[in-house]
Amino acid sequence: MKKSIYFILIVVIAFCVFYGIRYVENPVETQTAISEVYENKIDTTGYIVRTEQVYNAPVSGMVYHYIQEGTRVGKGRVLSTVYTGDVSESTLQELNSINQKIAELENEGEATSYMAGGNNSEEDIENIKNNIISAKRSKKIEKIANYKAQINAVITGDSKSAGTVSLDELRAKKSSIEASLRSSKNDIYSQISGVFSKNVDSLESVLTPKNILTYTLADYEALSDTAKENKSTANSGQPVCKVVNNHEWYVMTTVNVEEAGELKVGKKVKMRFGYLPGVTANGKIEYMSAEDSNADKIVVVIKFEEYREGVFSLRYSDMELILESYEGYKIPVSALRVTEDGKKGVLVKSAGVQIIKPVNVIYSDTVRQTVIITPVSGSKNLLREYDSIVIGEK
Repeated sequence: MKKSIYFILIVVIAFCVFYGIRYVENPVETQTAISEVYENKIDTTGYIVRTEQVYNAPVSGMVYHYIQEGTRVGKGRVLSTVYTGDVSESTLQELNSINQKIAELENEGEATSYMAGGNNSEEDIENIKNNIISAKRSKKIEKIANYKAQINAVITGDSKSAGTVSLDELRAKKSSIEASLRSSKNDIYSQISGVFSKNVDSLESVLTPKNILTYTLADYEALSDTAKENKSTANSGQPVCKVVNNHEWYVMTTVNVEEAGELKVGKKVKMRFGYLPGVTANGKIEYMSAEDSNADKIVVVIKFEEYREGVFSLRYSDMELILESYEGYKIPVSALRVTEDGKKGVLVKSAGVQIIKPVNVIYSDTVRQTVIITPVSGSKNLLREYDSIVIGEK
């Protein structure tokens, strides 16, 4: 009898030791709660489409652009000049440098003059804001650069000099260079307000806001990016520059049929451009082509109504079509628990104790079997950053 008791006792002890060691060697699996931004997005490529006014060379000759790429200009502004006759490229480069310095000093001069009117920074910034709104309504976008200089002057309390040469000296030198050009000068003026670009291709008349709203997949695949090299000379009638309407613009892309299920006309989305790091734009889906049973993609057109620097010099780019953005903690679906009142929660391990904390599920990925959760505001057991969420056995 005693031998039997001893045997059972030994078995119990062995059982406890064995499974105790297993528990120590295989502790409950946890995941640290670290808040991140998660995006539901589609990687794609596409064309930037806008209303574009192309300007051709009136004569054959040397081309000089007064405006820098991507700069906003007003109607009636001198954009470029075509010189005929004996004109050196180095002379035009010097003239371009002088024009840039003159523009910098004029902007700084206006900013300094503005500051002299008062010392209240908050009042100054409010006035500048009103001026920007007024300029936008009247479409006098060429004044934006001056307002930017004013804002910088208010922030720093001073203006920076573009150089030791005075504005009058630069203007005199500019006049001297222009007078020395022994050739006829043929100016090109802007007929609309917008953004200046030298990147002229053959698609300006093909990719228009009106045309793309009827595009099929076949139409899209027939396109090609045909940007031409910017040259210092041009033949008469050859395109040399353009002005792009910046008040509204479009992106035309293609999306796989299986991914298009989350899209619909009128849906608000966000676009990120591969060639412009950090630049995103908010838009709305304007058009989706009909599905073709023989095709695996459809055409999608997104409309934008906000200015984004750099976009207006692009025609074709890698893109990310962002459908939704979520900020929270991503965990496996299996880590979800049920709270006492029947709602969703997670099990948090702290100081050897496990507590269920309520959460909101803001996104579910059925393919990857994950969810994104956020704390329930005002709850007694609030989920916090760096909490250890149990994702192992319940």
